[in-house]
Amino acid sequence: MRSGFTLRLGMATLLVVSLLYQSQVGRAGPAPRKRVVIGQGELVTSFDYPTDWNIPATWIQSNIGDCLVWRDRKTGRFMPWLAERFERVNDKAWRFYLRRGIQFTNGEPFNAAAAKFNLDRNASDDKLLIYQQYRFIERVNIIDDFTIEVQTTNTEPAMLSKMAQTACQVIPPRYFQQVGPQGFARRPIGTGPYKLVEEIKDNRIVLEANDNYFQGRPDIDELVFRAIPEVTTRVNELLTGGIDLTVDVPGQDWDRVNRNANTRVVIGENPTTQLLVVRITDKNATRYVASNRLVRAAIEHAIDKKALVKLINGMGVPTRTRITPPTFASHEGLYGLDKGDVYNPERAKRLLRESGYKGEPLEFVTSTGRWFMSAEVSQAITQMLQAVGFKINLKIMEVSTFNEQYYFPAYRGIPSNKGLMMEALRNSFFDPWIAVLEAHCVRGPQRTGYCKPEVDRLIDRAAINMNVAERERQYKRIQEYLAEDRPLIFLYHMKSTYGVNRRLNWDPPPDTFLWMGGAKVNP
Repeated sequence: MRSGFTLRLGMATLLVVSLLYQSQVGRAGPAPRKRVVIGQGELVTSFDYPTDWNIPATWIQSNIGDCLVWRDRKTGRFMPWLAERFERVNDKAWRFYLRRGIQFTNGEPFNAAAAKFNLDRNASDDKLLIYQQYRFIERVNIIDDFTIEVQTTNTEPAMLSKMAQTACQVIPPRYFQQVGPQGFARRPIGTGPYKLVEEIKDNRIVLEANDNYFQGRPDIDELVFRAIPEVTTRVNELLTGGIDLTVDVPGQDWDRVNRNANTRVVIGENPTTQLLVVRITDKNATRYVASNRLVRAAIEHAIDKKALVKLINGMGVPTRTRITPPTFASHEGLYGLDKGDVYNPERAKRLLRESGYKGEPLEFVTSTGRWFMSAEVSQAITQMLQAVGFKINLKIMEVSTFNEQYYFPAYRGIPSNKGLMMEALRNSFFDPWIAVLEAHCVRGPQRTGYCKPEVDRLIDRAAINMNVAERERQYKRIQEYLAEDRPLIFLYHMKSTYGVNRRLNWDPPPDTFLWMGGAKVNP
């Protein structure tokens, strides 16, 4: 009797334990958070979109804010984004029909008033870096709560390119007016796939998934951008699992990245051109070493661009123009191995003698970690210039110092660059209008001092020309002027190399933006 009772008690106990175990399995708790870490040479100086258009900054900003129009991440074609559709009313008016039910991450509604506020600000504040890009807007009319009409000052063949790029992210009007530009620059609010949760300046930025994102909640819960200026450190971090994605992996590291079980190298397109910004003069008509046209010609003829491309492991194509394929109006006579390189050191020496150059120091400034092998490229260029008779004062700076002393002052019209400044300019608009703005008298004095009325007339006409064939001819003539005058000396059209953890399912888009709204983490 007692043994039967004991057996029944034991079976009952086992049944209870089994039920408790099944209950716990059913309540296993939330899945582990999916976290992706991206290593970049630099982060942002400001989250206020039109005040920081550095390439790494725009990558981060694109994850926080959305635009009315954007480009397909695979094909690069224009597509509706915050606008559900758009149409051209006539040559000087476009209508945008906005999506309903979208909120900024602070709960403020996205509507026509928000879209108008952003466009009005960009087109009216001449202190913003992108002001010249938005001057095409004459006015923005609200048709109803979810429809706006953008009227342009002239015909606008590049309308969608301009609407889909720098500082196109819509900002919440009420919040922006409450905190002001400085408050927004520190704590941005957008409609994008992620929202800012932490920033440690020059160290890291942490973003968290927007649960209510209109394109669907991102697969990645937490997105971390880390500032790692040295590319060697970024590669080592990738190999050891400290980061999941990095840009500009040097060719000498490709084998070990690909041999590593958890990482791979991905090569992608890049609409960026490496170049030298040449100081010709300033608003006070100051004369500089490169004010002499023959000196500028000697500089380009002294540089072996093919050797530079070899130095960067073939990740570039020599060019004498910033309008490179597949951008409309790319000039076949100024691009490629044979056309993009005019290396001729003997001619450079002759031009230098003819210019009357007497050995004055030519300042050459660049930074580490900002562009692919920028220090090595600048050192190679220095040796090439010295070989033909130039005296070069090379300054290689850490990124934040370079930005503070040279990059941003130049865009504010301060002639910080006294000679040559290495730069990389991206044209993710894939239209030539932006690629020639540096040569316009309105903007040229900022960084080079270049101003030529006949070039201005061509730039102004091409910008509003709806005749495709004629517009192409105009942009090709502009490129020829710039190749002759050399306010910018173009080096090579870049390609992109990424180091990617194999668990990250992400493909580089044509415009290089590290937008992670559609990325996934493999199990």
